[in-house]
Amino acid sequence: RNFGGGDSSGEVRCAGGAVAGTIGDGYCAPGFAGPECQLCNASNHYLVDGEECKECANRAASAGRLTGIALGIIVACGLLAWAYRMQSWRKWRFIGPPLRLTDRLSAWCVAIGLQAKLKILLGFYQVCIVLSTTYSARLPEKYTGWSDRVKEAVSIDVTALFLPVQCVSFS
Repeated sequence: RNFGGGDSSGEVRCAGGAVAGTIGDGYCAPGFAGPECQLCNASNHYLVDGEECKECANRAASAGRLTGIALGIIVACGLLAWAYRMQSWRKWRFIGPPLRLTDRLSAWCVAIGLQAKLKILLGFYQVCIVLSTTYSARLPEKYTGWSDRVKEAVSIDVTALFLPVQCVSFS
C-alpha cells in the first residue's frame, strides 16, 4: 500500500517490527512518528514527498514573500489597466498592435457572451470535482477520468509554496 510519496515511501518511513512502542511509533523508522509514520519526530519539520523531513521556513519570510507577490500582481494589473487606457499609444509601432488586439478580443468576448459561458463551465466543473467526495457517488472511470486529469493539471497547493500546513501551529 502506498502511504504518500513514491512507491517506496511507505517502506522508507515504516520499518515494521514486533514492538509497537507508544502509539505505534515502534513501527516507524528513525525520524518518523504517528499514524502511518507520516509525522516528523523533530520539531519545526515537515514531511516532503513522503520520504524526508525538512525544516519549516521562517514565518516572517513566508509572509513577506506572499506580500511581495501579492503587491507585484496588484502593481502589474494596475500598469496593464493604465496602458490599456492610453489611447495615444494605439498608434505606436510596437505597443499599438497588442492594444488593438486586446480591444478586438474584449469586443469578441462580449459579443459571444463568454463571461456567462465560463461561469457555467466553472460551476459544472466544481460540482463534478466534488461529486465523489461530497455525495459518495461512485461513477465509472469513463465519466470521471477526464475530470480527474483536469483536477491534477489545474490543482495548485498555494499554501505549500509559502508555508506548509504542518508548519502552522493551530494552538
